Amino acid sequence: MATGRNGELDSWLPSLIGRLPESKITTDLTHCGLQAERTHDIASLYADELDWTSVKEIWYDERVANRSSRNSAEKPLIAIRARLQSAGEGLPSVPVLPEILDQCRNERDQAQVLFLYLVNHDGLARYVVHEYLRRLMKQGPSALNFETDTVLNILDEFRDKAGEPLEYSESTQKRWIQGLRSALRDIGVLEGKTETAGQPPKVGDVPLQVAAYYSWAQNGDEWLTKPIGWLYLFQSEEYWEPQSKRLAGYEGWTHHEARSRVWFEPVDDFYTMLAEGSA
Repeated sequence: MATGRNGELDSWLPSLIGRLPESKITTDLTHCGLQAERTHDIASLYADELDWTSVKEIWYDERVANRSSRNSAEKPLIAIRARLQSAGEGLPSVPVLPEILDQCRNERDQAQVLFLYLVNHDGLARYVVHEYLRRLMKQGPSALNFETDTVLNILDEFRDKAGEPLEYSESTQKRWIQGLRSALRDIGVLEGKTETAGQPPKVGDVPLQVAAYYSWAQNGDEWLTKPIGWLYLFQSEEYWEPQSKRLAGYEGWTHHEARSRVWFEPVDDFYTMLAEGSA
């Protein structure tokens, strides 16, 4: 399998220093974490309306009716909408997402699905996650140290495509780190409110399949040698074979083997099947 040990890691899990345009960098994590319940509500509204303008009006009206300010309602909607709109072909479309979240066994499984949307959309989160995953692949779980100073050093090394560093104050960066750690607790990488040493989490059936489909959409038939979706859920190489065996037991995947090569492909209408609970 392709890992950092044989030099292939840079081709599919590169460092993003100098690669991201400024427009892809946000501090949304300072005020909007994964928020599974809110995301479910917003996606459900869109599934009903199929129009973001209508979703916005209904969302604001409901929040104001519950005595929320327009500003407090606006920030999470903007952040969550941006993540959902950026899903592309690899992640569930917005109309089908609520049903897929409903198939999850618990809130952690839901958070693991939504973490993929976060990393897919948010350039700063993706940059930091890539840096940690590159270390994880080379050094093992001991690399998952999310102490404030460690993450600050990673943020300090960031440069956008124009070669510019982050322009956020240290206090903003520390609030962003708190948001990142909150998301990592939600998906099971961190345990407890004060823990900063991470570990690969157990991945639920639904997020396992969503991450596999995301990997397949990114890397085609070779995805099993570079399962980027599983890696985004902090599943390092020793987990890939056991996760593949789990995948073989699902109805939504076809298993192929030829000349000592094994690969999996999703069935047609995979996300529809997953939403119905039949994948």
